[in-house]
Amino acid sequence: MSTRNFPYPRALVTGASAGIGAALAARLAEEGVRELTLVARRADRLQDLAAQIQDQTECQVRCVVADLTDPSGVARLIAAVPDVDLLVNNAGAGSFGLFHRLDPEREAAIVALNCGVPVALARHHLPGMVERGQGCVLNIGSGQSFGAMPYMSTYAATKAFLLHWAEGVRAELAGTGVHMVTVCPGAITTEFNRAAGIPEGELAVISLVRGSLDGVVSACVGAIRSNHGLSIPGARNWLAVWLGRLSPRALASWVLARLLRSGAEAASARSPTDPQSGAACPPGPGDAARFGPPDP
Repeated sequence: MSTRNFPYPRALVTGASAGIGAALAARLAEEGVRELTLVARRADRLQDLAAQIQDQTECQVRCVVADLTDPSGVARLIAAVPDVDLLVNNAGAGSFGLFHRLDPEREAAIVALNCGVPVALARHHLPGMVERGQGCVLNIGSGQSFGAMPYMSTYAATKAFLLHWAEGVRAELAGTGVHMVTVCPGAITTEFNRAAGIPEGELAVISLVRGSLDGVVSACVGAIRSNHGLSIPGARNWLAVWLGRLSPRALASWVLARLLRSGAEAASARSPTDPQSGAACPPGPGDAARFGPPDP
């Protein structure tokens, strides 16, 4: 059993079947979480991760299979897990391509998952946390939370919403003993790039702010423990965020559009059934958290 005296014994992690969610879930169990709920669409991935965690720690793990892009999935999750001490809003999705050619249903699902789900889950769990005088909500934002991102416009806008919403709620919670923290990683090598339809040729641009999965997970645990409201892990990611914030917004968007245009036009020209197309490719069997990118 961990001797690290982790302050939150019951945790829920959305999008836990792969990437940041899976790695963070395993780390939270090592840190001392006693009851852990894993949420995603892929039951087999969740069960494998749960078995691994329970073999290596004394944490009790529960799996909830739910598609959080569907309101009924969110309602089912809330009914199954009515109360937690730590809520991790990791589930997220994205797409790559010319917005006017992207699948409208997919774009709507991205907004629902990246914005609506964190709001709904936090609204359910925060009253209990405030009543107890202890609790934490961790939101996984993105380096794209701080400015527009041509050809990933919906994704970047949803991450901007998540950050600003979290900062506002954090201020409201001052003095309650409940914390709202946000971590904004750069690009992480997970299934997100493939699912979002980002061509290999464009990954060179995104990789300029690439960080390590271990670094992001450590930043998340550090933010939870220290109540650090905003964390931007990775030196290059931090530098890119602040250079972007200091640059004129129109200039930053123009530069990114020039760098990514050819790849976006090629991606948008593919058949909607092409699994490499970010335009109209359906979510597929991915988890509810990441039928989109490693959060760039």
